[in-house]
This record gives sequence, structure tokens and C-alpha cells, in this order.
Amino acid sequence: MTELSMIPDHGNTPVPARKKGVILLVSGDMDKAILAFEIAAGFQAMGMQMSMWFVLYGTNCLLKPRSIFSPAKWFGRLRGGLGRITETDTPLQHVVRGLNHTGACNLPLSQLNYGGIGPMIMRRIMRRKGMMQLEDLILNARDLGVRFTVCQICVDAMAFSVPDDLIVEAEVKGISAYYLDTENADYNVTF
Repeated sequence: MTELSMIPDHGNTPVPARKKGVILLVSGDMDKAILAFEIAAGFQAMGMQMSMWFVLYGTNCLLKPRSIFSPAKWFGRLRGGLGRITETDTPLQHVVRGLNHTGACNLPLSQLNYGGIGPMIMRRIMRRKGMMQLEDLILNARDLGVRFTVCQICVDAMAFSVPDDLIVEAEVKGISAYYLDTENADYNVTF
């Protein structure tokens, strides 16, 4: 039985409530991120209201790509921003920022990574087959209206500057907001 909302349409008859879905991306692996964004965009396109949550290394796909040799990664000043408490920063956060693979184009594969060659091979195969790259899937999900949220604790611990470090707009919220999101969800999955 379909739940009905009290929002009438033009004929003053109740319309079915829009289903909601939540995807939690914990992994920083390219293959898992591709699957998460394909599901989010597909479900959103079919009428489900989707939101994606990013924690730990799952956030890497939303970060602007920066080379491991980029001086800004290693020597840049840790900036404040949404969810940041700069008074408790430590020099170890520079190490985490420097070694972290940022950007959708720099994510490793969970299997067959081959020292970093695996993702390049997979990206080439996907391009040859006319499949969307992860960067395109992220922008497609954004354009379809998928809501992005980054965990506040991860933003602070990994010294992300929101919105400066992200390629899309995202909210910064805590675990209680995630709980409320999943409590009302018809679909909930973690990658």
C-alpha cells in the first residue's frame, strides 16, 4: 500500500509521497564510488529523493584533484570553514592532506589496482565503451538534484575546507542529522 501525502495536486486528490533514499560512501575506492553515484543518479531520475553522505575516504571523490607533489597540499595553511575547529589542529593534518589521494580521477581500485595502473586501465576501458567517468557521474548526480552531505568530524579531522576544497556544493552535518536522514529513508545502503 502506498503512503499518501496531504499535498493535493490540481485535482485536489492526494498524491503518493516521494520515496527517499540515503547512500553512505565510506570507501575511497573508484569502483565503489562509481556504483554509489550510478545508484544515486538512477534512483533520483526515477523519482526517489536521494541524498549521499560522505565520510572518511569517501569524501575524496568530491575533493578537487591535487597532485601529491602540490606544495599547497603539504605547505598550505590549514584553513577554516564549515565544520572546522582550527584551534585544535595538529601538524599531522598536513601529512594526512599531503598523502591523501584527492579527486575522483585519483582514486584507487579496490581490486586489481596494480600499483595505480589499474584505475588508468579501467578509465580507458570505460571511455572506450562510452561509459561516464566518475567525475561525470558526480556532476550528473548533482544536476539531477541529489543532495550531498559531508560528515563534520571528517571535515575537521582531515582538514577539508568547505566549500573551497570541493567540486560540488555540500552540506556539513553530524551523525544526528545522518540518523534523521536514514530514519525516514525507504532505501539505505553503505559503500
